[in-house]
Amino acid sequence: MPGKTATRRCANTAVLVLAGGCLAAGGTAGDAWAQGAWRWQLTPFVLAPSVEGTTELGLAGGGVSIDAGDVFDQLQAGGMLAFEGRHISRFGFRLRYAVMDSDQTAGSSAGAVAAAYDQNIAEAVVTYRFGQGRDRVEVFGGLRHWDVDVTAFLPGGAVRRGGTWTDPIAGLRWERRLSPRFSLSLEGDIGGFGAGSDRSWSAMGGLIYHRWERASIYVMYRGLGVDYQDGTRGTDGFFRHDAETHGLLAGVGFRF
Repeated sequence: MPGKTATRRCANTAVLVLAGGCLAAGGTAGDAWAQGAWRWQLTPFVLAPSVEGTTELGLAGGGVSIDAGDVFDQLQAGGMLAFEGRHISRFGFRLRYAVMDSDQTAGSSAGAVAAAYDQNIAEAVVTYRFGQGRDRVEVFGGLRHWDVDVTAFLPGGAVRRGGTWTDPIAGLRWERRLSPRFSLSLEGDIGGFGAGSDRSWSAMGGLIYHRWERASIYVMYRGLGVDYQDGTRGTDGFFRHDAETHGLLAGVGFRF
């Protein structure tokens, strides 16, 4: 992908980290922490994703449909950063930023073509947690912002299409303490509702290993689906992205 795309992605990640740090260290948050009202967690993840689905790019001569395949072998960059805060009132928030950049060979209506996928996803939700003992349940609602670029390298030249849109989302997360060292976490949400995409969803689950007093190891599996369409089929600017991204995530959550 072009250098400026990678630069933009790194800059966005840096901004998210800086914003989280400022929120944790700044005025009101600092006072709240001194009073024991807030708890914070920063969790970087590495990703091993695959993409399945169809992306349609409008062309003057009739469009091309790309069937996405496994991108793990040719993954250039993949990761997710999560930052969350929880107040003693049980309200809180969660921010996530995920990137995936890959080059691959994909099937299309024009035969096998080289294709490049660049997918950036930012999420911001408000949370409320309830439950006692071994089970904790969290409801949340907010926004998921997508930035997707797809380039198909056709015999007549490269064709690039993409879109940016924002989906409202609502979901639920359940965490059960299995032992002093291990917890099970399950999470799911739905969104889109025609406001950004026609529909979108996310499902994630896995184990948390509470290895240290202020840090835990996360091994999760996540699926993320979306059906988005922009423009009129048969025209030059038409773009449709009907795809599912899924795969393993591994990370370490630092609590402070």
